[in-house]
Amino acid sequence: MQSNLAYFREDAMAGRLAKLVPGGHTATVPAATHHPNMASPVRFSAEPTSFLETV
Repeated sequence: MQSNLAYFREDAMAGRLAKLVPGGHTATVPAATHHPNMASPVRFSAEPTSFLETV
């Protein structure tokens, strides 16, 4: 039996978890790899700030 490895991708798992939380969503920092906070600090900081402005 072959497993579906796409099921275990981090972005796929994050999407499934976000659907379980009312109002949940995911965010991606384009072109960032292991350290998105260093690759794109402005974008990385904008995501939680944007979320906090909605609560």
